[in-house]
Amino acid sequence: MRRSLARSLVLLTGLAAGSSAIAQSLSTNPGRFGAMTCQQLWYVEQEVLAEGRVCLKTQRARRAFSRAERCISNDEDILPTKARDYLENLRSLARGKSCRGF
Repeated sequence: MRRSLARSLVLLTGLAAGSSAIAQSLSTNPGRFGAMTCQQLWYVEQEVLAEGRVCLKTQRARRAFSRAERCISNDEDILPTKARDYLENLRSLARGKSCRGF
């Protein structure tokens, strides 16, 4: 019980600390997504995930964000709704541009 409570507290503390970092990564105006290259869209997507402490899946992403805080989950559901909506908008536009990997 104590161990479970301690884990929950660590997770919540990490999520609270990560919320201000996520806000910064959402600074790219979604209205600019259409003018961005596939590479730029990939970078913004990975930045949001890294700052939200979602574990990055590719070696390329892990290298690009090697200085990010340690990830805490593979599940994007740990991100705030605003961040998930932002990513969905970005990914939808990337798919519309036929960017690979989206």
